[in-house]
Amino acid sequence: MEIYPTPHNVALIDVHHLGRPHVIGTFLLLGDEPALVDPGPASTLAALRAGLRAHGLTVADLRAIVLTHIHLDHAGATGLLAAENPYLTIHVHERGATHLIDPSRLLNSAAQLYADRMATLWGDVRPVAPERIRTYTGGQTLYLRGHKLRAFDAPGHAKHHLIWFDEVNGTAFVGDNTGVRLPGVRMTRPATPPPDIDLEAWARTHDLIEQLRPQWLCLTHFGAYDDVAFHLADARLRLQQWAEIVRQSLLAGHDEQTGTAVLEAALANEAATLSPTEQLAIIQQTGPLTLSWRGLARYWQKLGGLAG
Repeated sequence: MEIYPTPHNVALIDVHHLGRPHVIGTFLLLGDEPALVDPGPASTLAALRAGLRAHGLTVADLRAIVLTHIHLDHAGATGLLAAENPYLTIHVHERGATHLIDPSRLLNSAAQLYADRMATLWGDVRPVAPERIRTYTGGQTLYLRGHKLRAFDAPGHAKHHLIWFDEVNGTAFVGDNTGVRLPGVRMTRPATPPPDIDLEAWARTHDLIEQLRPQWLCLTHFGAYDDVAFHLADARLRLQQWAEIVRQSLLAGHDEQTGTAVLEAALANEAATLSPTEQLAIIQQTGPLTLSWRGLARYWQKLGGLAG
């Protein structure tokens, strides 16, 4: 098992989505009350179990699942894990809780994007009983032995997104709000799928992260990074650049296929210094670029006008 740099009392389990490394990781909070931050999709449970075993644990040892948001690549395994372990408590944004209790709308929305690949990508998504769920809107603190997690409302990537800041080790679990990254690569990539992209809210979330002054940023896609100033600045810049590329594409009257091709060309230019393997990996992270184009296009179209 590959060992990654992580904050104190935190381990990173690569769940090898579709057999690929460095796509989806879950963070294991070590201590007397073991917990997972974003357990990943149900399709990767075998790899998750193997990762837990490497740390001398099983699903039965877990006491909490802490969710940044409820997208299937982050939270899809939650229902199966809760069914297996009656002592698990689920901690989630108030706006996301209903989709854990009844995932039908979430699944229907995802099916519009992924069609017949749903089972392969995400596995068996089960509901969570309401009494197992604790909801947060920001401002609350979750105490786990060895970890003190403050919840912050953090829209931008999704309106039901939280950032969890561990005051014990200075770690911000940011989900998708600072983009995606590969270990050892000094470059981020935005994650902008539909339907909730909000660039103004996202800028405020970036401000929030900066004000927290974390020592580590923990990304589900993929890894823990202590070069916080670089990472946050790069994530801000690339999100702004991608947003403008899509805006200009819409102003030019591009359809989705043409607009996606423009975004692909921009990413290829940004990643030109990476190895071919790294270039392919960063393109594959968080799904096809078509989804990133759609999310940003939806944002601009909702604003209306699209003035040049």
